[in-house]
Amino acid sequence: MIRLIFTLAINLLISLPTFALVVDQKEIKFTAKTETLLKGDIQYALDILPKRKFNTKYPELQGLDSLGIMQEPNVRIIISKTAYIVEKPVGFFDHLNTVDEKFIGHVLGEQSVQKMSENTFKVKVPGESGYSYKIKTYFDSDDISTLPNSKVVRAVTQARKMDVISQSASSTTYKELTKFSKYFVGGIQVSSFIPIKENKTLVLNYSLFAVKKYYAIEKLLRRSVQEEAMAQKDLINSY
Repeated sequence: MIRLIFTLAINLLISLPTFALVVDQKEIKFTAKTETLLKGDIQYALDILPKRKFNTKYPELQGLDSLGIMQEPNVRIIISKTAYIVEKPVGFFDHLNTVDEKFIGHVLGEQSVQKMSENTFKVKVPGESGYSYKIKTYFDSDDISTLPNSKVVRAVTQARKMDVISQSASSTTYKELTKFSKYFVGGIQVSSFIPIKENKTLVLNYSLFAVKKYYAIEKLLRRSVQEEAMAQKDLINSY
């Protein structure tokens, strides 16, 4: 489900169609506007802060940090939210796709994926500056949950509390990314899948990452988030 959130643009900038309107909502707590999303728009918000300012500005989002990345020294905290509608029924996002190596490989584009265990994958990024990282992914719904511990449950619960519309989500996925390159300490993404129409699903993503402060370049990270959302939408639709 994740191509590579916040990959530095210097390494992985990609050429993508520009017909989708990617709209900066300015505030992380923005309300997704389904009427414009149905027209193909993507909405997003991004903030980059020192740890102390993050805790002051977003106290309700501290629970997303199930990995303890905010305890790392010399980092900036990156919080983002993206919203888009894909041409898939909400039942497409089930616990099987969450751990399907083929599906994960498809939505990660040019990156290669190797399944290490039921919920863990090793991903290799190609190129001269290529590197590898690890993804752990879990699923949660009313019928089945694979969330492994209370910290992960808290992160998922916290993300779903941020939006009223998330309360009607049919399912949620949780991902943690670790063992990164020299740029990133790690990150968490919680995605909620909300039925809009028979074959249309609203995807709401909250992502929390810690990046080494010298690489926290807002212009590059903002562009990377925009391109990431466009790529994710297109890759899900094409599966």
